[in-house]
Amino acid sequence: MVLEIQPRRWRTVDLGLMPEVPWLRYEIIHGELIVSTRPNWKHQFIITKLASLFLEPVEQLGGVALTEPGIVWSEEAEDSVIPDLVVILADRLGLLSGNRLAGTPNLVIEVVSPGQADRDYYTKRELYQRTGAQEYWVVDDQPRTVTVHIFNGKTGTYQTYGENDTIRTGLVPGTEVKVADLFRWHDKPAGGEHGAENE
Repeated sequence: MVLEIQPRRWRTVDLGLMPEVPWLRYEIIHGELIVSTRPNWKHQFIITKLASLFLEPVEQLGGVALTEPGIVWSEEAEDSVIPDLVVILADRLGLLSGNRLAGTPNLVIEVVSPGQADRDYYTKRELYQRTGAQEYWVVDDQPRTVTVHIFNGKTGTYQTYGENDTIRTGLVPGTEVKVADLFRWHDKPAGGEHGAENE
């Protein structure tokens, strides 16, 4: 007799079993538990820059821009993620009914972390499209690009922007994101008085 052991499928409600560790964050995608460390300072630099560009224009439209909000579709759902930045427009303000977002925002942005490119480019793209996002941006500091996916139900298009490009989105008219500005730290000298102490 052969016993086939099925891997555990995690649900949102199971996250309450995990220890609270400040430098870790827990996500679930397709029932798989994903444990990752908190983003490094370069990651945070990009998130902060993007948030500063979206905050005021989004508020003028009656929406909100949030950094690292949790998204929960239901306690029994097998998906629960923490995107880097989201834009919630007036038509989806109902998502703000609890401590975490109760569904998918209009626009979701993820900044690629080391070793997680496939997850951000493919796995999360599928998740956000399946659950109703209108746009999904992937910011990658290695080739210094931003890939913008525009979804229309089960179909969609995408375009990749480089350092010489400026991104505009129809969801938030007037917003301009200069790709080069997101990676401005690359242009700063690495050494210096204080930098040398960390080498």
